Amino acid sequence: MAIDFFENGLCFYCHLAKNELQTYSEFHTETEASWKTKDDLLQKELDSILKKYPEANHDEIIESHGWDLHLNQFKYPDIHRTALVVAIYVFLEDQLNGLCETHRESLDTKLRLSDLSGKGIERALLFMSKVALLDLGDISSLALVKNVNKLRNRLVHAGGILPDAVDDRLNIFVKQTLGLRGEPGGRVHFEANFIHNLIEGLIGFFDELDGQVRLFMSRAQQSLQADGPASGGSAT
Repeated sequence: MAIDFFENGLCFYCHLAKNELQTYSEFHTETEASWKTKDDLLQKELDSILKKYPEANHDEIIESHGWDLHLNQFKYPDIHRTALVVAIYVFLEDQLNGLCETHRESLDTKLRLSDLSGKGIERALLFMSKVALLDLGDISSLALVKNVNKLRNRLVHAGGILPDAVDDRLNIFVKQTLGLRGEPGGRVHFEANFIHNLIEGLIGFFDELDGQVRLFMSRAQQSLQADGPASGGSAT
C-alpha cells in the first residue's frame, strides 16, 4: 500500500512544530515588553511625585510604591515565565505524541503508543527509537529535551523546588544554563533570555528530528519500491 506523506502530514510535521514554537517566542517578547512598559510608567509616576515633596518624605513615598514595583519587575514576569515553560513543555509532549501516531499510521501497525511502558516524552522517544527506528542518538539537542522534562516535573510536582543533592543532573543543568537561577533545595527562577534560548533549542531539536523523519520516509519508499507493482505504487 502506497503511503502519502503529504496527506498524513509527516513530511511537514516538524516544520509546523517549529513555526508554532516561533509563535510562542513572539508571545514571550510581547509579554515581557508589557512588564517593561508598566514599570517605566510607574517609574515616571514615582519620579513626578518625588519632585513634589521634600527629600525627607522620599523613603516613605518609595516604600508605598514598593509592592507595585515588585509586581512589575519580579512577580508578574516570574509567573509568566514559569507558566510559559510549562506551556511549552505541554506543546512539546503533544507534538511528540502526535508524531508517534503519524509514524504508527505510516507503518500500518496495530502497536500504539499506550502499549509501551512509561509516559510522556520518555515514552514518545521510546516509540520513535524502537518502533519507528529513528536514530535519536544523532540528535544533539535531545539532552535539552530530557532536561526540560525533568524541569517540568519539578515545577508541576514539587512547586519548582530543586533537588537537594548538589550533583543531581537537574541542579547541574540549572547551574550551567544561561537564564536559569536556583540553588539545590531552593526554587528555580527563569530570566527572560532562558525562554528564548529554550525555544531556539527546541526549534533546533525539531530541525534535527526532521532529518530522521525524512530518513524514515525514504526507507518506507524504498521498501515499497522493492515490493514491486503489487504494492500499489510508490510513496509520495
